[in-house]
Amino acid sequence: MDSEENTPSQSTPIPESTFKVTSEMCERLVRSERKHRRRERWIRRWELNRFFWFLDEFPSQEIYRPFSDDRRNTRQEMAYHRLRQVTNWTYWSHMKSVTGLKFAAAGGLISAFFQAALGLRPAQAASEPLGWLLIAALLYVMAVLWFEFRCPNLLKRVLNKDEGYLGIEGRRWLLALVEDELRRWWAVTPYWPNVRDLDPDSSADQTVLGIMGGYGVPAFSGFSVQACAHIEKALYEYALVTSATIWRRDDFPTRFARLSPGYIIPSGRRPLMHRLHISRLSDLDANDVEGAKEGELVLRWFKSSVGIQHTLRKPKNVDMRWEAEGLARLFERDESALAFTKIIASWQNTMRPWSRLLLMLLFLASAGSFCWFVYLQVRFMIPTLM
Repeated sequence: MDSEENTPSQSTPIPESTFKVTSEMCERLVRSERKHRRRERWIRRWELNRFFWFLDEFPSQEIYRPFSDDRRNTRQEMAYHRLRQVTNWTYWSHMKSVTGLKFAAAGGLISAFFQAALGLRPAQAASEPLGWLLIAALLYVMAVLWFEFRCPNLLKRVLNKDEGYLGIEGRRWLLALVEDELRRWWAVTPYWPNVRDLDPDSSADQTVLGIMGGYGVPAFSGFSVQACAHIEKALYEYALVTSATIWRRDDFPTRFARLSPGYIIPSGRRPLMHRLHISRLSDLDANDVEGAKEGELVLRWFKSSVGIQHTLRKPKNVDMRWEAEGLARLFERDESALAFTKIIASWQNTMRPWSRLLLMLLFLASAGSFCWFVYLQVRFMIPTLM
């Protein structure tokens, strides 16, 4: 009897699955696929398109770049850096200094020579070449004024190469310029997750649910993982230049470690924003860390908590003394202040692409007018010499 009860024909049937693919799920999959393809197209453009290379206002980076076939090869990498070098503010700043003065001096000498040599200059060549020289000078003055007006303040201060005694006021001015540049990297990122992806036992997710319940849009403010990576790289370079030691203070299990450039890959769709904190190593902590000395710099990142988007500060009115607390410790001496300022100023080399484009056009138009002036003078002179 037992064998008959356990036969396959009398076994309990397996219930059919209740999972069904609905039209709403199909629409969500299609929208997600379209969004992914659109994002991939934009990544490909910023990585491979020369026009987008010029429009990129932020410094080049080797982190957070695509690992697919869309990544630039060696030849494209060379072209990328060459384009960025010959179109940045520093490259064209030479045109308003030594190079520009040489052009002006050469133009004056050529004009004076032809005006003095009356026998080599026909009567009809009296005004036309000088008109082009005047246009070249006018365009050059406009380019210099445009550079002074549109070049970022921090970069313009570094390009002046005035490395005399700064004093308290000078260092405070540099600190304000650096904080203003860091403000460009600070952002507010909205976060509207799927409710089913939230953990009801998490206090942070409960706050997100409460905000979504009618208070507004959840958002995080601070420095993104890309901005944190650039700031850490700048601090690491500062440590190399000044021979200073900077420690990174992390959570368990490693409390202190020497600073080295790194990056974080955030998990999920939740924005990972941080606040910067720089302090000095205390005597008690220095005794616990091997090779550490009291007074050395300590870097620490604090995760930003979620807030309501319309109540958070905008980048234009954020207070960097709170978001980058302790940054003034790098500006306690002239040498350290100048070193860190030069590193941060290099970030502004590719800012304001349309202003740089107009600057290049003005300088090129001035050079073209000057070359046309020389051509007209030579054209009028050659028949006389023949």
